Amino acid sequence: MKLLTKTNIYTTITTVLLFAMGIFIVYQVILLKLDREVDKQLLSAKEKIVKGLNDGISPNEFFSNLGQKVYVKKIDKQTVFDNQFIEYIEKNPEDQNHGNITQRELLFQTTVNDKIYEVTVCISLSEGKKIGDYIAVVVLIFLVISVIILFLLNRLISAFIWSPFYDTLSNIKTWNIKKNKNLDFKNTDIDEFHLLNDTVKDLTRQIQSDYHNLKEFTENVSHEAQTPLSIISTKLELLMQETNYNEKQHKLLVQTYNATQRLYKLNEGLILLTRIENKQFVETNSIELTQAINEKIEVLEDFIEAKQITVEKVFNTQITKEVNPVLMTILLNNLFINAIKYNLEENGIIRITVDEDSFTVENTSYVDKIDKQFLFDRFNKNSISGSLGLGLSLIKKIVDFYNWHVTYSYKDGTHKFKIFM
Repeated sequence: MKLLTKTNIYTTITTVLLFAMGIFIVYQVILLKLDREVDKQLLSAKEKIVKGLNDGISPNEFFSNLGQKVYVKKIDKQTVFDNQFIEYIEKNPEDQNHGNITQRELLFQTTVNDKIYEVTVCISLSEGKKIGDYIAVVVLIFLVISVIILFLLNRLISAFIWSPFYDTLSNIKTWNIKKNKNLDFKNTDIDEFHLLNDTVKDLTRQIQSDYHNLKEFTENVSHEAQTPLSIISTKLELLMQETNYNEKQHKLLVQTYNATQRLYKLNEGLILLTRIENKQFVETNSIELTQAINEKIEVLEDFIEAKQITVEKVFNTQITKEVNPVLMTILLNNLFINAIKYNLEENGIIRITVDEDSFTVENTSYVDKIDKQFLFDRFNKNSISGSLGLGLSLIKKIVDFYNWHVTYSYKDGTHKFKIFM
């Protein structure tokens, strides 16, 4: 969830709660004020009634002038010595089927000319309640409209305020360390975003500088190491041709030569990976895949026969691609060398299938399933194979170079690599 959306949600919830509390408080204040006003009217009516009784006016004469329901009766003994306010609900006498009327009454007893009277004065609260309900509804409508307006305004204002931040994110997403290009951010008057942009600029400059320095160092070391490695390898070959060594000395020479060869191949692989990453293989030719596969199988025929491997070819179609011949050769060579090198010692099988949009290389093997998580990592060395760990990494680099896709699976002792082109 976006920060802006989450902020708006919390703001909206807080606003709704505050408005709801406000509506409740306003409604309760209106009802309290209404009760107080009604109580004043009842007390005023009481004064008039007591005065009328003291003046000897018959209750029937002033009932109509009060505007309230008044009930007066004589009693023998006074039992109520204070004002009693009572609120209750009764059926609407004008419409028994619809609506109730809320009544508030004042009950008091008074002595006039040695006569005791019990008086009840009633006032309807329905009109006041309706006014309170109308006010609550109006406030509620105002709440809903205000929340909607505040939500939209908050989104617009937040989107405007946060636009420099999203511009920074967009620039970071599209930034490529391999391109010698500095990040360029929009000017902003918000101190935090300005500080963020400056920090990101400094950080990316440092990363880019370190990357290019490391890349240059790797290229220089790899290229400069080729010549001495070639010289060492040649000198060792000459020394191995001499016969004036004992068995131990000859064994040490062979081990040194093998280690040098491994280092030489490793260096060649690193140089090749660097050239692919630097996109130096830009020249392309039209290459027909089945023909390229047949030529590569023919070149490796001696190795295949030496391990008594059966090659099965299923060419369902012909695929022609515009690719660099060197990269296609390296791709097929690594796939087939792996399929031969790690195959069974006898009666192994290599099955090559070409479909409309892909080709597959399957081989039986003594090696168990390879962990997919580290399959194409450099130097992910299998303990049985003793390989350099660059073959599959080169395959992945070439596949990525042409925006192809490679998958790996293992079933019943058979490894399967499928490349979608």
